Amino acid sequence: MRRAPSALVSIGGFGAAVAMLSVATTASIVVLAPPPPTLRMSAAEAIGALSRPGAAFEREMVELPSQGTRVPNLEELIAAELRLDPRSVRVTWLENIQPLVGLDPKGGKQAANDRENPLGGRTLVFRSRKNGLFEMLDPNVRSAEYRRSAVQMTRPAFVLSVRRNSGNWISVQPTRPFLTGWQRNMLVSLAVTLLLLVPLAWVFARRMTRPFRVLAGALGDQDDVVPEAGPRELREAAAAIGAMRDRLSREATERARMLTAIAHDLRTPMTGLRLRVESSPEPQRARMIADLDRMQSMIGEVLTFAREAATPIETIDVRPTLVTVLADMHGQGESLRLLSGDEANVSVSPPGFRRAIENLLQNAVDYAGGGTIAIERDGAEVCISVADTGPGIAVVDRARLLRPFERGESSRNRQTGGVGLGLSIVSDFANRHKGSFTLAEAPGGGTLAILTLPAARL
Repeated sequence: MRRAPSALVSIGGFGAAVAMLSVATTASIVVLAPPPPTLRMSAAEAIGALSRPGAAFEREMVELPSQGTRVPNLEELIAAELRLDPRSVRVTWLENIQPLVGLDPKGGKQAANDRENPLGGRTLVFRSRKNGLFEMLDPNVRSAEYRRSAVQMTRPAFVLSVRRNSGNWISVQPTRPFLTGWQRNMLVSLAVTLLLLVPLAWVFARRMTRPFRVLAGALGDQDDVVPEAGPRELREAAAAIGAMRDRLSREATERARMLTAIAHDLRTPMTGLRLRVESSPEPQRARMIADLDRMQSMIGEVLTFAREAATPIETIDVRPTLVTVLADMHGQGESLRLLSGDEANVSVSPPGFRRAIENLLQNAVDYAGGGTIAIERDGAEVCISVADTGPGIAVVDRARLLRPFERGESSRNRQTGGVGLGLSIVSDFANRHKGSFTLAEAPGGGTLAILTLPAARL
């Protein structure tokens, strides 16, 4: 039989696939995306920003001019435009621009020593002629037309610094965008990768956790067979849980059988003991008979509990069952009032449910003379509450009264209380059916007993 793959293999394979997909998506976007455009500006814009800085330029007062690769020809051009000494103007490239190789007038190759034009040589300026053609202006002839055209020509971004009479410098430079084109490309690639990975991760997580949900549902529904599916570790855990549940079920059945046998066997000697007590003189006879009655009541409670624990689960309608219990209380149910409310169904042991309800109602009659019963459906839970106006139960005694053979009256008078198993039976019934049972203070005083059970799935 082929072994199921380990969860480590599945998770590791998914992680590797996610990493490969992420790298492939990012690389594809980086390769296919166009390169980010170079930030460009003109000398005219820089000159205008000296007096009227806008959103596209930053202006600040500095002690020293900008440091970087200087552009002498552009410094002369701007100085002439501003009618300043060229030594009072400093122009540096905003980014490091490497000189390229250009053509000299003789047709040979030369290095571009003039850094004003990153394409090599001096700035080339063309003007439009009336016949629709263009002519090149001679850069060696410093005419007003050449200067005006060169000032308006755009070029890579630079920093312009002009010295003032006070000795400090005014520096202007284009505002750097919050995100460059390259950074935007990277963010887009990450967003696309995330959009691709989220559905895959969701599908993988659903597939990985499905066996866990099936296992949890099987345990919650108490099915006979625990499904063994999914990764190898989960299958081993499911097999261990199934074996443990079978062992606990056998132990519970054996314990109930032993309790039933012990309680049944005790009845025979108690019957003989009662016959001997009948011939005893008073007042010892009355006391001994009362003790025997208490013992027989305890044995009856144990037998009832053992039988109810072995009863199969059924889906019952809560409200009709409460109406039947009230009708069977031999007139005592008249002091109890069932309020109108939600209709609900629960999956429980019918004898156990009836026994729990009888104990709750009998307590309200014995200790408070009656009360009100309410049924509420809250999502996946059904709450059955019994409120009375009796003396109530102290907070310190509420947990104690849920234990077997505990009673609120220290005298243990059977006129009002039995043997102290009523509330403990209700609490045990709630726990066996994945519910809860609590005691609280009623809004108008007295005791509020709340039995909460899971709603049946019809």
